[in-house]
Amino acid sequence: MLYAYDWQGALDNCRDLLKRDPDHLGALEVSAQAQWFAGEYLEVIRTTTRLLKLNPMEPGYRYTRGMSYLSLGQLHYAYGDFSDALAQSDDPRFCAQVHAALTAVEQWRQAGPNVVEKRKALAAARSLPPFGNIGTIIN
Repeated sequence: MLYAYDWQGALDNCRDLLKRDPDHLGALEVSAQAQWFAGEYLEVIRTTTRLLKLNPMEPGYRYTRGMSYLSLGQLHYAYGDFSDALAQSDDPRFCAQVHAALTAVEQWRQAGPNVVEKRKALAAARSLPPFGNIGTIIN
């Protein structure tokens, strides 16, 4: 369903599965992806927080949650999640992706009152892939 861009169908199937098995990592991961593409960033935060309770050492969940915080303009939380994700991974490609997001948030902070520079930094961050290790289905 994700390949067909049927976010609601994917969410409905995941909800059905999660009723039977509330800790099903795959269903939670697909839910987070479908929620992202549906623009439900608060739901992505809730889902990835749940995923982190089940698997706290997965840096991809932190990155995805950070991207949701970023999309909501909650840069302090995004910064924390990006920093934690970077500290938890030794995958060079993933670390480069997270580092780019972290750099964009830092550039936003350093821009101070310069609205143009702030917008550039946010645009750079938002252009990054929204998923870390859970983004293999579509990305």
